[in-house]
Amino acid sequence: MKKVIIACILLTGISTLQAQTATNPTNWENNSSNAPKGIQQDNEFATTEINTENGRVTFSELPELKKAIWAIITDATGAVMTQKRVNPTDNSMDLHRLPKGEMYFLTLVYKNKSKKGFVLHL
Repeated sequence: MKKVIIACILLTGISTLQAQTATNPTNWENNSSNAPKGIQQDNEFATTEINTENGRVTFSELPELKKAIWAIITDATGAVMTQKRVNPTDNSMDLHRLPKGEMYFLTLVYKNKSKKGFVLHL
Protein backbone atom coordinates (compact mmCIF):
# COMPACT_ATOMS: atom_id res chain seq x y z
CA MET A 1 0.00 0.00 0.00
CA LYS A 2 2.87 2.34 0.83
CA LYS A 3 4.42 1.66 -2.57
CA VAL A 4 1.18 2.63 -4.35
CA ILE A 5 0.92 5.88 -2.39
CA ILE A 6 4.57 6.72 -3.05
CA ALA A 7 4.14 5.98 -6.77
CA CYS A 8 1.09 8.28 -6.94
CA ILE A 9 2.98 11.07 -5.17
CA LEU A 10 5.93 10.69 -7.58
CA LEU A 11 3.64 10.78 -10.62
CA THR A 12 1.88 13.87 -9.29
CA GLY A 13 5.22 15.58 -8.61
CA ILE A 14 6.54 14.79 -12.09
CA SER A 15 3.43 16.09 -13.85
CA THR A 16 3.54 19.27 -11.73
CA LEU A 17 7.18 19.84 -12.67
CA GLN A 18 6.41 19.34 -16.36
CA ALA A 19 3.48 21.77 -16.20
CA GLN A 20 5.61 24.44 -14.54
CA THR A 21 8.36 23.99 -17.12
CA ALA A 22 5.93 24.30 -20.04
CA THR A 23 4.38 27.51 -18.70
CA ASN A 24 7.66 29.15 -17.75
CA PRO A 25 7.76 32.50 -19.65
CA THR A 26 11.55 32.35 -19.98
CA ASN A 27 11.05 29.61 -22.56
CA TRP A 28 9.12 32.10 -24.74
CA GLU A 29 11.74 34.87 -24.85
CA ASN A 30 13.10 35.60 -28.32
CA ASN A 31 10.97 32.86 -29.79
CA SER A 32 8.08 34.21 -31.83
CA SER A 33 6.86 30.75 -32.84
CA ASN A 34 5.75 30.00 -29.26
CA ALA A 35 4.11 33.39 -28.69
CA PRO A 36 0.32 33.31 -28.32
CA LYS A 37 -1.39 34.22 -31.56
CA GLY A 38 -4.74 35.89 -32.10
CA ILE A 39 -5.15 37.37 -28.65
CA GLN A 40 -4.95 41.03 -29.69
CA GLN A 41 -7.61 42.01 -32.20
CA ASP A 42 -8.05 45.43 -33.70
CA ASN A 43 -11.39 47.06 -33.02
CA GLU A 44 -13.06 47.81 -36.35
CA PHE A 45 -14.88 50.70 -34.65
CA ALA A 46 -11.70 52.48 -33.51
CA THR A 47 -12.11 55.33 -36.02
CA THR A 48 -15.89 55.69 -35.67
CA GLU A 49 -16.98 59.12 -34.41
CA ILE A 50 -20.32 60.85 -33.78
CA ASN A 51 -21.70 64.30 -34.49
CA THR A 52 -24.80 65.64 -32.73
CA GLU A 53 -26.77 68.40 -34.49
CA ASN A 54 -30.43 69.46 -34.56
CA GLY A 55 -31.65 66.52 -32.49
CA ARG A 56 -29.87 63.89 -34.61
CA VAL A 57 -26.71 61.93 -34.02
CA THR A 58 -24.70 60.98 -37.11
CA PHE A 59 -22.00 58.32 -37.19
CA SER A 60 -18.91 58.72 -39.34
CA GLU A 61 -16.58 55.97 -40.54
CA LEU A 62 -18.81 53.03 -39.64
CA PRO A 63 -17.25 49.79 -40.90
CA GLU A 64 -18.97 47.72 -43.58
CA LEU A 65 -19.83 44.47 -41.75
CA LYS A 66 -21.95 41.42 -42.54
CA LYS A 67 -24.20 41.56 -39.46
CA ALA A 68 -26.22 44.47 -38.12
CA ILE A 69 -24.63 47.15 -35.95
CA TRP A 70 -26.93 48.37 -33.18
CA ALA A 71 -26.72 51.84 -31.69
CA ILE A 72 -28.26 51.72 -28.21
CA ILE A 73 -28.88 54.82 -26.09
CA THR A 74 -29.30 54.34 -22.34
CA ASP A 75 -29.86 56.82 -19.54
CA ALA A 76 -27.72 57.19 -16.41
CA THR A 77 -29.55 54.32 -14.69
CA GLY A 78 -28.92 51.94 -17.59
CA ALA A 79 -32.48 51.88 -18.94
CA VAL A 80 -32.65 51.65 -22.73
CA MET A 81 -34.16 54.82 -24.12
CA THR A 82 -33.92 54.04 -27.85
CA GLN A 83 -32.06 51.78 -30.23
CA LYS A 84 -31.59 51.49 -33.97
CA ARG A 85 -29.70 49.46 -36.55
CA VAL A 86 -27.08 51.58 -38.26
CA ASN A 87 -24.79 51.02 -41.23
CA PRO A 88 -22.54 53.20 -43.41
CA THR A 89 -25.47 54.26 -45.65
CA ASP A 90 -28.12 54.75 -42.91
CA ASN A 91 -25.88 56.32 -40.29
CA SER A 92 -28.07 58.68 -38.27
CA MET A 93 -30.47 58.46 -35.32
CA ASP A 94 -33.27 60.76 -34.20
CA LEU A 95 -32.92 62.09 -30.65
CA HIS A 96 -35.93 64.46 -30.56
CA ARG A 97 -37.92 62.24 -28.18
CA LEU A 98 -35.20 62.21 -25.51
CA PRO A 99 -35.60 64.77 -22.69
CA LYS A 100 -33.19 67.68 -22.92
CA GLY A 101 -30.66 68.45 -20.20
CA GLU A 102 -29.92 64.80 -19.49
CA MET A 103 -26.81 62.68 -19.94
CA TYR A 104 -27.05 59.54 -22.07
CA PHE A 105 -24.70 56.76 -23.08
CA LEU A 106 -24.56 55.61 -26.69
CA THR A 107 -23.08 52.16 -27.28
CA LEU A 108 -22.32 50.53 -30.62
CA VAL A 109 -23.02 46.80 -30.38
CA TYR A 110 -21.90 44.22 -32.93
CA LYS A 111 -22.54 40.49 -32.51
CA ASN A 112 -23.92 41.11 -28.99
CA LYS A 113 -20.67 42.74 -27.83
CA SER A 114 -20.07 46.39 -27.01
CA LYS A 115 -17.58 47.78 -29.50
CA LYS A 116 -17.50 51.51 -28.77
CA GLY A 117 -19.23 53.90 -26.41
CA PHE A 118 -19.98 57.61 -26.37
CA VAL A 119 -21.45 60.04 -23.84
CA LEU A 120 -24.23 62.38 -25.01
CA HIS A 121 -25.23 65.59 -23.24
CA LEU A 122 -28.50 66.91 -24.64
